Amino acid sequence: MRKTLLLVFVLSLSTSLFANGFVTLFMEQYAEENRPLSNVNIGKAMLGKMAENTADEELKQTFRELNSISIVSSDNKRDSRFYFKKANELVKEAFGDYDEVVSVNEKDSKISVLMKRVDEETSELILLSLDEESKLTIITVSGKIDFQSIAKLSGSLKEKPVTTELSDKEDPGASEESEED
Repeated sequence: MRKTLLLVFVLSLSTSLFANGFVTLFMEQYAEENRPLSNVNIGKAMLGKMAENTADEELKQTFRELNSISIVSSDNKRDSRFYFKKANELVKEAFGDYDEVVSVNEKDSKISVLMKRVDEETSELILLSLDEESKLTIITVSGKIDFQSIAKLSGSLKEKPVTTELSDKEDPGASEESEED
């Protein structure tokens, strides 16, 4: 499922992005004390510090071009399903002008990526995910990024970077990397 989520996220981020107030509105309207949520917001100042602390020039540039990253998550199965339903309701009620870019409905998981173009360089993106373990993830990203740099960024924000494994038959000159879940 992480592979699918990463793929959907990377594919949907091939244009520049500008965040919206989805996470803020979601937390204000639906967060309940008896249904705890984890919420991480990384602002421009911290992204600047992250850029200063990385040696990778491409990743450094990506951090500099981002305005913010917001992530909401829940590990409780019942709460995650409740919040996933509420997030989808909020999209329909207040973010109806967003287009669904990608939708994945598998047996035990659902992913929706919604995007709205604001101007030539600016789009707004919302990613809603309920994985096979019924864990909720909501991500919004703000800033200007490209397809290759977001793939690198996704790996740096995870516990373990996700890479693609190529066999010698697929690409004899490529070095082998392993893909971890």
